[in-house]
Amino acid sequence: MNPEQDNLEVLLLTFNCGQVPHATSMIREAMLSTVLEQQKPQPQTSQSATEPDLIFLSLQEVSTIYDCFLWRNEDDCLAPFVDAITHLTGIDDEVYEHVATCTAGLTAGILFRRIESEFISISDVRTSVVTLGYFETGLKGAASIRASVSSGTSSTEVTFVAAHFSANEGYREIRDHNFQDIARKFAFFTNNNVKFLNDDGTDREFLYKDGSQVFVLGDLNYRVALPPQPSPSQPTAPPGPMIAASDRGSQQSGSHLRMPKWVAPQHSYVEDWLDFDELSVSRKQVGTAFFGFDEADVTFPPTYKVDSNREYVPGRVPSWCDRVLYLDMFEGSSGIKVEKYASLPELDGSDHVPVYAIAKVPFKKPGALSEQLVATLLKNNIAASTTTSAQPITSQGVSLDRQVAPTAIRARQIKLQNRHIAARAGRIKNMETLVGGMAYVALTPKGNGLLLAAVLGLVGAYVLLRSYLLGINLNRTG
Repeated sequence: MNPEQDNLEVLLLTFNCGQVPHATSMIREAMLSTVLEQQKPQPQTSQSATEPDLIFLSLQEVSTIYDCFLWRNEDDCLAPFVDAITHLTGIDDEVYEHVATCTAGLTAGILFRRIESEFISISDVRTSVVTLGYFETGLKGAASIRASVSSGTSSTEVTFVAAHFSANEGYREIRDHNFQDIARKFAFFTNNNVKFLNDDGTDREFLYKDGSQVFVLGDLNYRVALPPQPSPSQPTAPPGPMIAASDRGSQQSGSHLRMPKWVAPQHSYVEDWLDFDELSVSRKQVGTAFFGFDEADVTFPPTYKVDSNREYVPGRVPSWCDRVLYLDMFEGSSGIKVEKYASLPELDGSDHVPVYAIAKVPFKKPGALSEQLVATLLKNNIAASTTTSAQPITSQGVSLDRQVAPTAIRARQIKLQNRHIAARAGRIKNMETLVGGMAYVALTPKGNGLLLAAVLGLVGAYVLLRSYLLGINLNRTG
C-alpha cells in the first residue's frame, strides 16, 4: 500500500434529533444498513470495501432545553452517537476513534477518524462556537471543528460546521443573517485559548480562510415558499407526485402532501419545487448567504415536516430543511467531489429526516479565496483570513463602498468576536440557565409540581398574612 492517499473520504451526516433520545443500536444499524453498505463494491468490481476516513456528525436539538441549559448534561445525550460510531461494526470492534466534540447549546458537531486509516493523521484541532437563539442563547447556533489532516507529506485543512438556523416559514432573511453571523463571529484561535483576546486579531483565523475546505451542514430551516396563487404551469402543494403509483387513483384534494413510507418522488417534482426553495433563492438569486458555497444536486424528498409514520404533516409545506454545503478551494473540476447526497429515513424518531453526503477531498495544495469572493465578503461586512487583494472589483459587478473597508471590517469583526466570546462566558450562560429553569417548570411533571407547590405556598402565605392583619385590626378596634 502506498504511504500516501490521493483523497480524503469524508462522511457528513446531519440529524435534528427532535429532543428525543436515540438508542445506540438504532444509530448503528441505520448507518451500517444504508450509508456504509452503499460504500461496498459491487460483485463485478474488484475494488475493496472501505469506510470513510472521517465521519462528521451535525446534531441539532440533541437534548431537551432544560437538560442542556439547566443541568448541562448534553454529553449524556451525545453518548449514544459516539458509541455507535466508535463501535460501528460491533460492540467489541472499534472502527473509529472520537477526535473532538464541539457544542453550541442544543447543537453539536462530532468528528471521528477511522482507526485503520494508518496514513491519515489529524493535528491542530480547533473549535469555535456561535449561538443564534433568543438573547444569543444556544436554542439555535453553530459549532465548528477545524483540523489539519495529513497523509504522508501531503496535507489539507478541513473546517466542519454543525448549524441550526432560525425556524418558521417566511423567515428567509433571518436565516441569511444567521449565516452572516456565524461567518463574522467564528474565531479559530491559534492556541485554542480564548481567555486572553488580542484586539488586533493576530491570535485567530476567520471562517473564510485561504486553503481551508469548509463543510456546513445542519437543520438550516430554509423552506419551500410556494406562490400564493400558482399558475397551472407551476407546482402546487396538494397532492403531488409523491403519492405512490398505486394510490394515484385515490388522491384527495387538500392543502398538503401525504407520502406513504418514503416513495421516491418523480424527478420533475424535485426540480419544480426546488425553484421555490429559499436556500436556492438566497444563494443563487439574491446572493445574501453562503457566499462561494456549492451544493450537490438534491434528488431526495423534502426532509421536513414528517410524523411518526413518515408522512408529511397536514398544513405544512414539505421542505428541504436539512442540507450539506461546501466551500471548494480547488480550481476547476479537480476539487471536492460529492459522490453521494441522500436522505436517511431509516434513522427515525424525529420530525426531520437525516441527510448525509459522502465527499472526497484531494490531498493537494488548494488555492486562495478569489478576488470576487473576498470583495463579496467585504461588501457584507465579513472579514477573511486571506492574502487576496481586497481592491474593488467593479468589472465583475461587485464593488466596495470605500477603500478603507477591509481594515475597518476586520476591526469591527474582531470586536464583535471578542464581545460574543465574553458574553458566552457570562451573560448568555446566565440567560440559558433562566430559560432552562423556565422550560423545566413548564414542560416537566416535576416542574409542574414545583410550580403548583409554589403557587399554593404563595396563596397560603397570603391567606395567613391577611388573617393576621385582620386580627390585628380587630384587636385595635376592640
